Order: sequence, then structure tokens, then C-alpha cells
Amino acid sequence: MRGFGQIKGMLLSGVTGAMLMAGGAHAQAEAPTPTVSDAAPADIIVTAQKRSERLQDVPASISVVTATDLTKRGVTRFQDYASRIPGLSLTSARTGNTQITLRGITTGSSQPGSTTGFYVDEAPVGSVNAYTGGNGITPDLDPSDIGQIEVLKGPQGTLYGAGAVGGLLKFTTVPTDLEHFSGRASAGITSVDHGDLGYSGRATINIPLVTDQLGLHVSGFYRRDPGYIDNINPRVGKDDINDAKVRGGRAMLSMKFAPNVRLDLSAILQDTATDGTNTEDVDAATFKPIYGDLKQNRYAPETGYMRLRLYNATWHADFGKLNLVSSTTYQRIYYRELGDATNSYAAFLTQNATLINLVTGLVVPPNLGMSVNTIKHTDRWSEEARASMNDVGGLLDLQGGFYWTHESDINKIPNIDYFSTTTGAPINSLPPFAIASIDSTYDEYSFFGNARLHIGDKFDVLGGVRYSHDHQTYAQDYSGLLIALTAGKPQILADGVEKHNVVTWMATPRFKFSDDEMLYGRVATGYRPGGPNPAPPTGGVPLTFDPDKLTQYEVGFKGQTADRKITVDAALFYTDWDHIQIQTSKGGFNYLVNGGKARSKGGELTLGYHPIAGLTLGVNLAYTDAKLASAAPAAGGIKGDRLPYVPHWTGSLSADYAIPLNDSTKLTFGATGSYVGNRIDDYTGKTSAGTQHYGRTLRHYATVDLRAGLDFGQWTLSAFARNLTDKRAIIVDGYEGLAPTTTAGQPYAASVITPRTIGAEAAIRF
Repeated sequence: MRGFGQIKGMLLSGVTGAMLMAGGAHAQAEAPTPTVSDAAPADIIVTAQKRSERLQDVPASISVVTATDLTKRGVTRFQDYASRIPGLSLTSARTGNTQITLRGITTGSSQPGSTTGFYVDEAPVGSVNAYTGGNGITPDLDPSDIGQIEVLKGPQGTLYGAGAVGGLLKFTTVPTDLEHFSGRASAGITSVDHGDLGYSGRATINIPLVTDQLGLHVSGFYRRDPGYIDNINPRVGKDDINDAKVRGGRAMLSMKFAPNVRLDLSAILQDTATDGTNTEDVDAATFKPIYGDLKQNRYAPETGYMRLRLYNATWHADFGKLNLVSSTTYQRIYYRELGDATNSYAAFLTQNATLINLVTGLVVPPNLGMSVNTIKHTDRWSEEARASMNDVGGLLDLQGGFYWTHESDINKIPNIDYFSTTTGAPINSLPPFAIASIDSTYDEYSFFGNARLHIGDKFDVLGGVRYSHDHQTYAQDYSGLLIALTAGKPQILADGVEKHNVVTWMATPRFKFSDDEMLYGRVATGYRPGGPNPAPPTGGVPLTFDPDKLTQYEVGFKGQTADRKITVDAALFYTDWDHIQIQTSKGGFNYLVNGGKARSKGGELTLGYHPIAGLTLGVNLAYTDAKLASAAPAAGGIKGDRLPYVPHWTGSLSADYAIPLNDSTKLTFGATGSYVGNRIDDYTGKTSAGTQHYGRTLRHYATVDLRAGLDFGQWTLSAFARNLTDKRAIIVDGYEGLAPTTTAGQPYAASVITPRTIGAEAAIRF
């Protein structure tokens, strides 16, 4: 357990030192010992519905993770807080690349485009286009300067347009304070069992340049996430191969031109570099490790790099009942990944060496290895302008706006290199195996509006509609040995164009028993855009694929007692998903089709309880039953099959307790137990009998997290332990060979949850 022994003593001594410092302060203090306030936490304000509202008043299922939650739990990635969001599941094989699923709306790890939308404040993030792998390259933002994360469950097509068919994650950052100078700096260290040490440093400063008129907020961070996967290859092997280095920052310049007019100019930069994947090699039939716990065998390095640049200008003008917002965003995402193709492409050549020699005269050398270089790039502009009017005639709240986006995307394989698996020396006797590129553009403009009609003091109805038009272009260029062998010609060029008009809508009645109790219903729709199709060498593929569309029905209750000691948020939902977009293949090349139908139904419950001063108890529980409602032959699924990687049950129990030691010192500690039910992995095609066969079951798992903190004046010391029992569980898996198989001995790459992690952080505020 490399690193665990080293850090254990450091944590113990650090906590002991903090306690001694706190004790000294208590001994010198003459003021009476304070008590923790009996008041429950203050109201949470959310903006994910494009207006500021109490979370308790929003007639939709929204979960919120606050900055306090992120800090005291040592959270840095989606995976670290996913279990606290009812109805959220994820797959991830590399740090920085995570596919988020809400309420079971997914077709698996290879789905073409994301079903979850992402925003940072008013800025959309990621790609809507299916050809840049938008489902897997969504940036996993470091929480260094995040105020809270708002998770909207269910389709958000009316407010957010294309892509948010399953829901939306909105990162709300810390705003510039135009009146007060402040800052924060922190340093942390982590250790992963069976792995090495990690560390982090973060700093934030807020400067009011001209009081109440001009201010600057700047933050920066650097962290190294420790690795825990060993590559046992005798030539390129390395321990803890999946370590990650993440760095970045945010700057916001805020200007107030009048008491009610403000401009925020912001820039977010983040780079994530990884030396390997978070996968171990397991047997396809048993899922038991082939080479040992947390070990893989790769013949070539599998490095990854992602660069995000996000720039935004947002105007806010508040004229009482009328509120105006304009948001302009420019985004660049660059992603590069090296992958070992020795067990797939190289195996294809060696297994067909005799035929290749007869057809082409080429000699395939023994011990052939291959490495694939993949590059993806998104360049995107977006603009949204909207106006909101409240209390029109005492009956109506109105909102309307315009949205436009243009993105240019590149997805290419510039080279697939040959090498000797024995010596590592390049092999130059074969022509390039494949050179491929897809250049595409996506344009969309939308008009949207919604109105809330108040019928009496307790009942209102919110309705909305959005008209969207999208236009896509597509240019494909494939060449190389693989093309020559499968198509009988040296190059395949193909162009495509797609246009669609889509209308989405929603209706939400709400009845408020009181200011603290509400019953609501919601019907909402969403969609993902269609697009032109690639042209496999074998032909016979539709020229385009259509948008897929989703309708969800929801009923929910939100309530809290007058003293806020008990809070309840409960919802039931039913979803119809039609014309599902599915990635399939022909002749070894991928393309997209529209499958059949799916449905997802279930319920979610969040409870908060504050029985005594300083003690907070929480329960999160979700049940999701997501299945195919008709066969999807292109994906190898039949009617009734569960959708991939969606657990039936997820839940968590948490407890946090704060104890005042004196007037300036507080001790906190807490624990969380999380549960993720069994899931089905990706579709696996046909069985030997010719019938459709679905994927295998990934077992359920439970984890325990602990945390403690000491807050004394300007200083804060915190410590945490995640996955305390060092549980092993698979998040996502995929075959490494030429085709999906359950044959014993066939290697599968299985991404596992992070082993036991212990860490500590010290921070100072000023």
C-alpha cells in the first residue's frame, strides 16, 4: 500500500497539532463558550431555471451540492459526489473524461452524443455535435472556485435546447464582490491505497478595484491525482500509470455601470493530463483480474490530454419587474489520446497475414504492435439574450429569449503507428493502417418563451415552448491499408448535410399549501439533434440519422417544517424516449442509426433532518427502471433489456456534527455511506445461436466515507477518508480484442472505483 503509511502519520500529527492550537486558544479565551445555532441551514438559491429562486419553490427535481460539501469531503471529480445525487449514474475510464447519465437516459458508454447538458453560470460547455464524442469529453471541472453545483433532472429542452434530454448540470461559480477584499489559499495531500501520493494547491483573491463599481476575482489551482493502476508490460510497464495532473484557473472582471446594470467578463482555463487509463484487465467470462489486482498489460503508452478554454461576457440589467440578460460565450476544447491497438487492429493483421500477403504482397511481421493517435477539437460560439417580467397585471410572470450557437469540430486519427512488441522499434515495412478525419459544423438558433399564470394565492401553472432549427455539415476522409482491404480502393471521401426543425414544450402546475409545502406536476420534452452519417467502406448506410426525442411526466412534493428542521423532496417520473440514436458498426466502421423506443420510470427521495443544534442527517434514495420498449437490433438489444450502466437502486446516508470549542473554534466530523445497485454493461450482439444477447451484470457495491474538520478563525484544517473499506467495483468495461465476447481468457478493460483514499487540507482565509 504505497503512500498509505507515509501519509497516515502526517495526518495524525496534523490533526493533533490543530487540536493543541485549538486547546490553547480555548484556554486563553475569557468569553463564555458559544453554542451552535439552533437554526437549520439557510435557504438555497438556485438559478438553473434561468431565474433566481428558492430551491424549495422550484417545481422540478433539482439536487444541489454546495461549496461546503465539496470542500469538507475532499471532492475533486464527478465520481467523488455522484452518489449524493439521486438518479445520477456515471461511467469513466480516465480522469477528466466522464459520461453523466440522469434518470437512466443512456445507450451505454459508446453513445454518440451526451444526453446531459452542462453549463458554467450562463455559458454552455461541451459539444452538441455527435462527431466529437460529446458524451465522453465533457470537462470535469475542479471545484476550486465553485459556489454550488445544480443538477436538474428530466428533459430541459425548453430552457436549454438540444442535448439536455436527460437533464442538466450547472456549475455556479463564486461571483466578484465589489465591496470587500478577500482571499483564500489552501494546500492538500492525498494517498491512495495500492498507489502513490497526490497533492494540490489552490488560491483565490477578490479585489474591489473601485468600490461598488469595478472588481476582480482571480483563482488558480494545481493538483496531482495519485495513480493506482500498474502496467505490468515488461517493456513499457510502469507502476501507478493512471496518475493525473490538473491545472487551471478562473478570472472574472465585474463592472457596475449603474445600480442595476452589471457586466461580468470571465475566463476559465483547465488542462488535464493523464499517463494512463483507470482500467485493469479482467477475464471476459468471470470479470476476475487476469494479471492481479489493479493491473493491466499495455504494449504502448495510453496518455491523454484535455485543454478547455471558456470565455464569457454576461450583461445583467434589473429594472424591478423587468430583468434583461445577454450572455456571449466562446469555447475551445482540445482532446488528444493515445491508445494501444495491439489486441485489436494489430491482431486483425496478424490473424489475416496469409490472405493479406496473397492480395497485396505485404508481409505482416510477427510480434506486431499498434498505437492509435486520436485528436478531437471543438471551437464554439454561443449567444443568448432573454427578458423576464414578473407580476404582470398581478397574474403573469413572463420570460422570452433567443439562442444561437455555431461550432466547428474536428475528429481525426492522424496516424496509427506500427512497432515491435518485443523491442519497441518502429516497423516501417507496412503502409499506414488508417488515416481518418471527420470535419463537421453545427449551427442552431432557437426562440423560447414561458409564462406562469397565477390562479389565486396558492395555485399557478408554468408553460413554455421552444422552436429550434439546426443545420449540420459533414466531411469525411478515410484512407490507408484498412480501407484498401475492406473497400478495395485507397480512399473514401463523403460529404453530408442535415437540417431539422424541432419544437419542445413543457407544462408545470404547482399548488402551494404554504410557503414551505408544495405539490407539483411536470410534463416536459427534450431532444438531441440528428446529423449526417459516416460512409463505411461496405456501404448500405442511411445518409442521415434523425433527432431522438423524449417526453417525461413527473409529480413531486417539496416540504419543510416551519423551523426547517425537516426537509423533504420527493418525485415520481415516467419517461418515453423515441427514435433513440445508436452507434453501430459495419465492416469494422462505426455509424449512427435511429433505434426503437425506451422507457424509464422511478422515484427519488431526499430527506434532511436537524434534530439538535449542530447535527445534520441526510438521506438520498433513487429507484430507476430503464428498459428498451422495442428491439434495437443495431445495438444488439431486445425489448425488455435494461439500458446500460443504470442501477435500479442508488442511495446514501450521511451525518454531520458541528461542536463549538470556543467563540472562534469549531470541530466538525461526519460520515457517508453510499450504495450503487447492480447494472448491465454494454450490448454484446448475437449469441452463437443467432439470438440477441445482452450484456453482463456488474455487481452492486457500497462505500463508506469519513471526514473531520477544525475551523479556528482564519484557519481551517480538514481530513477525509473515501472508500474506507477499500472496495473493488467496476464502473464501466469494454472488450480489448476484435469483437465482443464472453469467452474465458478474453481480456476486458474494466474501470474500477478509486481504492481507499485518505487526504488532508489546510486553508487560510483573509
